[in-house]
Formats: sequence, structure tokens, C-alpha cells
Amino acid sequence: MEEANKVIDPTFKIKIALDTQLLAYLIDESYPSFNRFYDCLKNSPFVDIVCSRFVTFEYIGIRKLEHYLHKVYSSSAGKMNLSSALQYRRDFKAPELDYESCFEDVKKEIEQELKRLNDDFGIQYDDNILHQGLWHPHQELLLSSRLSKEDCLVLLSSIYPQEFIKESHSIFLTNDSQFFDSFCGNTDYRMASIDQVFDENGILKPETFSIKKIGLNSSTVYNLTKQITDEIIDQFAADFIFNQISIKNEHLVLGKTIKCDCSQELKKSMLCFDLYNKKELPEKIYTAILYKSGKEVKLYIHHSVFKDFYHKKKIESFPYIATEDPDSQHITLLLKEKDGSFLEENLMTFLSLKGNIIFIHPDNFI
Repeated sequence: MEEANKVIDPTFKIKIALDTQLLAYLIDESYPSFNRFYDCLKNSPFVDIVCSRFVTFEYIGIRKLEHYLHKVYSSSAGKMNLSSALQYRRDFKAPELDYESCFEDVKKEIEQELKRLNDDFGIQYDDNILHQGLWHPHQELLLSSRLSKEDCLVLLSSIYPQEFIKESHSIFLTNDSQFFDSFCGNTDYRMASIDQVFDENGILKPETFSIKKIGLNSSTVYNLTKQITDEIIDQFAADFIFNQISIKNEHLVLGKTIKCDCSQELKKSMLCFDLYNKKELPEKIYTAILYKSGKEVKLYIHHSVFKDFYHKKKIESFPYIATEDPDSQHITLLLKEKDGSFLEENLMTFLSLKGNIIFIHPDNFI
């Protein structure tokens, strides 16, 4: 049986948080490639887009200034004195237009944006504003890095939203170069003391990506602020989700599927995989197979335990552990429906493709 996309086990879901400026990009549709990538994430049943309330607060402040400066520019018929705008921007009292004269319009526009962010982008907002557990790591991170106080709070409130819940894996997307370099940059700029702050507070650092250089590895990197074809974006998004689910659940990986060297008849039911190094293969085990069907990531849950494993011949002694010989990792078994019939042909084709991930299902530990 194939697990329905709407009931994905939380173990196999990933959480993605956005830096504040990215919310503005979504509203303004500033970068079509980023919006396309975001839509792929939002529409995946394996992804939860999360946002702390502090990010919302910061968004309001950023947009207030942006909307005000835009109105100052418009009121001057495009002849705004830039020096004046910069001088008075924090006072909101530029000679060309006092904020008091336009605040109602700005307020209305931002309230409309907040409604769109709440209704249209599939974002899960945490109701806990700023809990007590944030203050100490925030102070430590601020004093132990080049990050600003706002960046520290945006980051920590996104990955540590509730005092007694610390994420085992999270992803943070940004387009802030100074933040990214300070948090993820080279050793000549990034301060190593950041790691100590996270370790001492029991918080795992998020997988952090700049949307200007996001990829699965150093050889394939995309700039989502540039124009990229929809087909490439859609495939990359699927690969990104697949990869992050694998990273999150690395401790549960049993093995990866390989090409079966067998007859066409056997291919209707044979699944071949390489057992991960030093993994113990028990006699029976519940599993979950992560695979891709075109540009969609899917999860297959078999109707019963995997059993009757073969390595050249049927394995009789368990747990089976592969030796240093790579050939000893090759394991095969037959997959069939409860009534003994073959699985649907297209499903079996996708399941047996090389590179799918076979996880140990969490139900084994109940």
C-alpha cells in the first residue's frame, strides 16, 4: 500500500523557516524563480512552512518604511531628494511627505499584506510570541557572533518556537548576505564560537541556505533571484525535499535501492538495495521507501514487514551485517500484495529505481 500524501508521518516531514525579507518577496513577487520554488515547497505534503511571530513583527517594520518611502517618492513626482529621504526616513517626517498624512493608507496596505501572508502562502505561525527559553541563547549568540540582535532573534525564534520543543532538524532560507556570511561563511569571517552557543544550549543549527546560492551540493547551485525555467525549478525543489528528508532521518536509513540484475519477470516484484555500512538487518522489519515519481516526492509503506531477504541465497542468520566487501551489502527481496499478486507496475518501476531511500520505520521502536 502507498501512504496517502495527506497523512505523512511527521518523522518524514521537514520544517522550513523564512527570513523576514523573503515574505516581502512573496507579496511583491520580486523573484519569479523564488516564488516558483516556494510554491513547490508549500504544495508538498512533506513540507511545513513555519514562521515565528517575531518575524511578523519585523516584517511590519520593514514594510512600513518601504511603503512610506514609496509614497514620498510618488508625492514628489519622481523628484524626491534622496539625501532628504535618507535623513528623515527613521523620523518618518520627510519634507516631501509627513507620515501623518499617509499612515492610514500605509496601515491598510500592510494589514492587507498580513492577511495574504496568513491566508495564501500556507505558513504555520507559532502562537508563542517570545518564550523565556530564548533569552539566554539569544544573548549568547548576539555576543558570540557578528549577527545583529534582530537576526539572532529571527533565527532562534524560527527554529526554537516553544520552550520545551527543540527541532531535531530545520531549514532556514535567507537572502541576507551579511547574515549568511556571519552564520555560514568561511572561517576567516564566521566566528567558531557560534557552534559553542548552539551546543551549550542544546539547539541544533538549522540547514541554512541563501536563495542566491542554493543547491544539493557545491557542483549544482541555483540563484533563485535570477530567471530559471519552471521545469528546472520543479525538479530541483523535488530533489531538495528528498535530500532534506534523507538528511533529517539519516539515523533511520537502512539502505539505498540499486538496479536489479534479473529477468523481466522477476523485476515485477524484486527490490534490490545496498545495506548501509554497519547497519544490522533483522529478520523482519517495517520500512518506508522514499522515492520520486516524476517531480513528486512520495513515500511507500508496505502492507507488512520486509522479510525473506537474500544475499546470493536466502539469509538464515540474523542480524545480518555486511562485511568490508561491497558485494556483501547487496540485498534482495520480493514485494507483493497481501493476496500474492504483483504490485501495480508503475509503482514497482518507481520503487526499484536506483537511489531511493529505504528507511527503518519508526513503528519498529514502539
